[in-house]
Amino acid sequence: MAALQARLPMRNPVPLQPAPTIETASVIRRVKAGETIYFEGDAATCCYRVVTGFAKEYSILEDGKRQVLDFYGIGEMFGISQSESHLHTAEAITDCTLRCFQRDAWLHAVTASPDLSQKFMNTLMTRLHRSRERLTMLGRMSATARMALFLMRLAEEQNSEQDVRFPMSRQDIGDHLGLTIETVCRILTDMKRRGIITGSTARLFSIPDMDALGLLAHGDASI
Repeated sequence: MAALQARLPMRNPVPLQPAPTIETASVIRRVKAGETIYFEGDAATCCYRVVTGFAKEYSILEDGKRQVLDFYGIGEMFGISQSESHLHTAEAITDCTLRCFQRDAWLHAVTASPDLSQKFMNTLMTRLHRSRERLTMLGRMSATARMALFLMRLAEEQNSEQDVRFPMSRQDIGDHLGLTIETVCRILTDMKRRGIITGSTARLFSIPDMDALGLLAHGDASI
């Protein structure tokens, strides 16, 4: 179990806290659930930090399918791009309050502050680790193992095995894990039937048997 948890990418290992001058110069933007924050190809003049709510970033593939690249919760930053335009589309999953920073001012602050620069580097390295793990997950893990690992990650992010929230839809989960919504629902139903997870609503679950969930994430389907 310890070995498996060591593989899980930690989210928000060091929450980014912009320098006071940058914080003061930022603006607050409120978006409704389902509202687009920016489209792929929009000018990347701003980056964002989640104050409240939950957001996602996705791309539309050549075959028309949607690939959800990542989810962002409270304290996480997104939309930071070295390109002049955004490479992906960002959308609010729930009602969100975002703090918006001018990209050039933010990057200047990162360059000028060793402390902020280190925090920023830690965040980039964490996201790189998550991206690499996700590639491994999509290429080598079974559908059940992907879902188990995803649920463990959610519980770890929320620091709880009880009343873990599902901010995203089943479709979002499927588009993130490379699964159909039917497969997502089937696996969750099977996990509930086996007592590995419980849940009274579609957006809330608990994990009474974390060890069993860990075995599933490890690829052991015999439990």
